Amino acid sequence: MIHFDAIALLRRPAAKQCTMALSEEQRFVELREADMDRLVAAYRANGMSGKPERILRRYRHGMRCFGILEGEELVAWFWALHGVPRYMDELAWLLPLTPSQVWLRDAFVVPKRRGRRLLVAMMGQGMSVESTPMEYFSDVSVSNRPSLRAHDAMGFSRFATVRSLRIGDAWFWRSLPPEEFPAPTMIRPAQRRLRLTAEEIAWHREQIA
Repeated sequence: MIHFDAIALLRRPAAKQCTMALSEEQRFVELREADMDRLVAAYRANGMSGKPERILRRYRHGMRCFGILEGEELVAWFWALHGVPRYMDELAWLLPLTPSQVWLRDAFVVPKRRGRRLLVAMMGQGMSVESTPMEYFSDVSVSNRPSLRAHDAMGFSRFATVRSLRIGDAWFWRSLPPEEFPAPTMIRPAQRRLRLTAEEIAWHREQIA
């Protein structure tokens, strides 16, 4: 199998503010491992696989999930990494984060609630979880223009675009890590062309979440 990815890397300085009120019927909540059935149902109701084993792996890797409830319906959610590394499997990069850095992932708003700036409101609520100002990172496919616009509204700016071509499980042709970026510790980040060993392939698969 051949995969090509072009990914925008986005950063939001700690000093930036982003606030937008939720409506009266909406609540910002943290979705914990005990809420996995709700998450699986929400993924599947919106045409995604919602594999319980992958969601569980995210929790076991230390990711946190936040969302917005309208009544008892989950209408938006995103994942965040704080105090744990971000693994970008498209590039085979393991990115350690400092205590003042947060990585946001996979924000989603159900189709019937799009166009209401709900993503901006949700992410703004998420950025208030920690009392200490945080530096935020995110990554978005360059073809996902709605998400790029939402990140721009939240004060993010693109500082790099990285690309990778993967063939099968072993071969990677990829960009080098940009400046102003958490320095990757894995897998051999200084190499543009990479062929994984059997041990590295097994480790790589275990990190995907």
